[in-house]
Amino acid sequence: MIFSRALIGALILSSACQPSGLGVAGGITADSLLARIQVLASDEFEGRAPGSVGEARTVTYLTDQFQQLGLAPGNPDGTFVQAVPLVGITPQESGGLDIVRGDEKLMLTPGADYVAHTKRVVEEVELDGELVFVGYGAVAPEYAWDDFKGVDVNGKVLLMLVNDPPGPEIFGGRAMTYYGRWTYKFEIAAARGAAGVLVIHETGPAGYPWEVIGSNPYGEQFDLVTEDRNMGRAQIEGWIQRPAVARLFRMAGFDFEEAKRAATQRDFQPIALGLTARTTVVNKLRMVNSHNVVARLEGTEAPDETIIFVAHWDHLGADTSLLGDQIFNGAKDNASGTAGLLEIASAFTRTGLPGRSVLFLAVTAEEQGLLGSRYYT
Repeated sequence: MIFSRALIGALILSSACQPSGLGVAGGITADSLLARIQVLASDEFEGRAPGSVGEARTVTYLTDQFQQLGLAPGNPDGTFVQAVPLVGITPQESGGLDIVRGDEKLMLTPGADYVAHTKRVVEEVELDGELVFVGYGAVAPEYAWDDFKGVDVNGKVLLMLVNDPPGPEIFGGRAMTYYGRWTYKFEIAAARGAAGVLVIHETGPAGYPWEVIGSNPYGEQFDLVTEDRNMGRAQIEGWIQRPAVARLFRMAGFDFEEAKRAATQRDFQPIALGLTARTTVVNKLRMVNSHNVVARLEGTEAPDETIIFVAHWDHLGADTSLLGDQIFNGAKDNASGTAGLLEIASAFTRTGLPGRSVLFLAVTAEEQGLLGSRYYT
């Protein structure tokens, strides 16, 4: 919590250095923010995973706080809570990912080398496809960028670099565009008919260490319930460590660093590695009703015009296989943002009714691919 206090203190100090007349923000303090963070990030909330006891406690807490502030329910059905139907998909332990070239075989280890799952709502999927490196996997006409160059990748297993292609004058520069998100990379792989897609993890470009992904390779994944049971998704989606990718490239007779440099240029061409990737994923399935929490403050001048403040309340839950502390408390991600949402709501109620209506939206399952936000919209 020391880090949280320091961070919040810096933000408040920054605000205090601004000219007077802060309006709504004037009543927000470091102590009030920290108090809410300490509640949401406490062990009692068990890491706030969707579909868990921690979710139930989080939703109850948020609803109670909005009610105490005198806000109206924001869900169209007159409640504070919007049900978000999810399917929980838990991969069972597997033998690993086999990489084959003729008589040569390399086995990658789940957790240590890669993490793979399926969002298809089925009990088992089998992967058997040729590996193709497609750079960043971006198809962005507005930047005159196409990493596929018309190459047919139907049935292939794609390797993609994390984030956007670098450069100050293309994409978002230092700011990531949607082309850099792993959700986009999974989507473009499915759209191209790929059998599988593995995003290459590097801590710097990703912004978080491998342990965030690899510490629990058999953890439950969530997705929205769809009519086609997600059969339009690639069979396998996942992540792979950079050192493991370097080994694959050497096995195929290529140099990964050279291929990575080539991928920063518009004239990059996909590289078929001549390797076959094979694995089987067996799933345990369950249906879950998760929840968004929505509150509303009616505007006085233009009530039909709405400003939305949003934060995701979920985090990574707990891992009972760990020794010692098993809870991922998520103070920074995203108890801090959820606490900020409550503080902004509180500030609005103290400073009088706004001209436009204001909606306060706490969404679920951001960690699983912005699912609560997708369902709300």
